[in-house]
Amino acid sequence: EDWTMMSLRFELHLLCHSFRKDVDDPDRIGIHAEHLAFYYNKYYKKTLNHKFYGVETIGELLDLLRDTVYINKKTQVVEAQLPEDLESSGIFIMLTEEARRDRVAKVDLGDESARLRLSQPNVAGAGIAGVVPPAPSVVRPPLALTLNASLSGMANPARPLASTAVNLAAMLAGARPGYPAAAATAPGVASAWTPTPGAGYRPPVRPAQPWTPTPGSAWRPQIAWRG
Repeated sequence: EDWTMMSLRFELHLLCHSFRKDVDDPDRIGIHAEHLAFYYNKYYKKTLNHKFYGVETIGELLDLLRDTVYINKKTQVVEAQLPEDLESSGIFIMLTEEARRDRVAKVDLGDESARLRLSQPNVAGAGIAGVVPPAPSVVRPPLALTLNASLSGMANPARPLASTAVNLAAMLAGARPGYPAAAATAPGVASAWTPTPGAGYRPPVRPAQPWTPTPGSAWRPQIAWRG
């Protein structure tokens, strides 16, 4: 709220001085209060809606900014309180902070009318002074569509879904993945390997071979394969 009010102070201050310099007519000393919204739109390309600030008239809006601009009672012209040449624009920050402290003090004393009643910004009010339109929402595709698009765009997927399903079905049927089912043999064994569902590979039992000593060699015990 305070940032919005500070921005409006700065804009109306520039508008009052710029209008007098642009018209360069001694008979036109300023903008009439009834025409303020029109010239505000001409200079800033946005609408000055006094109802956005919680007031009913332009006069009530300028009364909130009486430390910066005011309406001359005789001529009904909006005039600036500050001179055209300022040493620093920080004066608008100080004026806004002073007005905020004054409002807080009045509210603490029970004066609820001192509160600012700025309307909440919406899409329809994107052209109102001080209103920033919300950022457009980003529509994201469903996760399933994104996953399918990623898999279809892969030239050589590491694990294709089709081959994975085939291997899984072969394992459940008792065949070794990667070997033909008709010639599924264990490596190094002449006999065919008969897979058993649910059991791993077990080599057949070999009979013990007698040891034939060789001159110069040490004795070795008999070795037998056990299944």
